[in-house]
Amino acid sequence: MKDILKKMIVDTINSWSEDDIYAISLFVYDDEDDPTRPTVTLGFNTESWFDNVDPNYDDPEKRWNYAYWIQNQEMEFGYDDTAKLVRQWVEDQGFSVDENEEDDDEAITEAFVAVLIDIVKEIHDAKILTAKFGKELPILIHELEYYDQIAKQNIEANGEELVKEFSDWIFGMYLD
Repeated sequence: MKDILKKMIVDTINSWSEDDIYAISLFVYDDEDDPTRPTVTLGFNTESWFDNVDPNYDDPEKRWNYAYWIQNQEMEFGYDDTAKLVRQWVEDQGFSVDENEEDDDEAITEAFVAVLIDIVKEIHDAKILTAKFGKELPILIHELEYYDQIAKQNIEANGEELVKEFSDWIFGMYLD
């Protein structure tokens, strides 16, 4: 599953023509709210979109909160043909695929995110984004809610400097 997912992500990124992308999104959620069916949607945000979203609102939340982003769905993984790959991966990890058994729910998500962290690290190590955009960009692994674990997993995946503004925004929510 990991190799197929990575190839799909890289192929999609390489197809983009926008020249002002500042961050890439890997939005993680469960298909039909079934924790045994994790999915990920690839997208991005651009400086031009950011500049035009409520110009009177200048807060890090506008830059980093997915709710303010373009909401493009450039690639979806975990649906249709790829749903079978995810289901097999869940089983291969030794997790139950019975959605009524809640014991594995959090563990499945954590394991799926761990795969995404590895993919992001490999993309950065291979300098795929530098080749495409002339610089590295943060690839943010996230849900709709933001909490300290989201910041920590992105620091692990991208390195602290690349996601400093993003993680500072998340950690700052807890200081107020």
